[in-house]
Amino acid sequence: MRTLIALLIVVGASFGGGLTSDFVPHHGTSSPGIRGLIKWKERLLTARSTDGLTFKRDNNVITDQARSPNLLVAGDKLYLYYVTAAENERDALAVAISADSGESWVFKYVEVKDGKQVRRPYAPDVRVLTDGRFRLSFDENPYGPTNASYDANSDDGVHFTVAGTVNSRTRGYGSSSLTVPIGEVWHTYLRGVNADYFGVVGHGISNDGETFEFASDRFSATVEFSATAHLSCYPTSAISLDKDRVRFYCSSKKDGDVFSLITRDGAKFQAESGVRLTLDPTNGLEKDVVRDATVVKLPNGTYFMVYVAGIP
Repeated sequence: MRTLIALLIVVGASFGGGLTSDFVPHHGTSSPGIRGLIKWKERLLTARSTDGLTFKRDNNVITDQARSPNLLVAGDKLYLYYVTAAENERDALAVAISADSGESWVFKYVEVKDGKQVRRPYAPDVRVLTDGRFRLSFDENPYGPTNASYDANSDDGVHFTVAGTVNSRTRGYGSSSLTVPIGEVWHTYLRGVNADYFGVVGHGISNDGETFEFASDRFSATVEFSATAHLSCYPTSAISLDKDRVRFYCSSKKDGDVFSLITRDGAKFQAESGVRLTLDPTNGLEKDVVRDATVVKLPNGTYFMVYVAGIP
């Protein structure tokens, strides 16, 4: 009952200026989507921390039948992008927007137009550029014969226009990306869907966060992410600690969980001791695995996490 109450609260949220929800977030599991059999049996939950290392669960469910969360702060609001099955819109990109640090949410479908064509983004990677625009990088079809990554721009974080193709790869190299500023340089990390590439990602750099340079062989410019000596993980989120250090959050393919690593240059990483979040089967809200955490630092100095877990 507690979970249902939380969902009803977020549905009722609205902001000044008339921003209201496009849909009601789902509760419970659904039949498999077009892509990914496990997607519609997962949910997004929240946790908070005072130091970015020890997180306490809120025991609040933002939505069920969702995955690939990407959280950012823009102005005085939180924007949570994710892939959803809401209202039978399988594999639709949505954004949940909060004006009260994640206590309540408004749910919007994200529109991505490419001329007269409407794109269906998969694995969203969104950042705010220095001029205030939202930049969305995404893959459209990771299981097709080719897999192209695109960029799209938006002034409001909801309505995007495709700006061009970032890169195109042959089948087997479909990926999600994570793009973060480290010092004066933007870094982007492309993760392949092939199991052999978990823990190894393509690495590109940019001076403006828009145009990135890779090695001639994109996957020869690789970075190793290792949570322990025997456990590779893939990056899902990053936050700046100071001008010299950035903390990356990551999950392992085999066991899930959330770990963290520190970098100063975006190429070499040092694992931090302990686990940031692991499965809690006793709370009745999650099962099987927790993973794919996305973390931001709130204006009050605390840390807010959204993570993926299986639905009991």
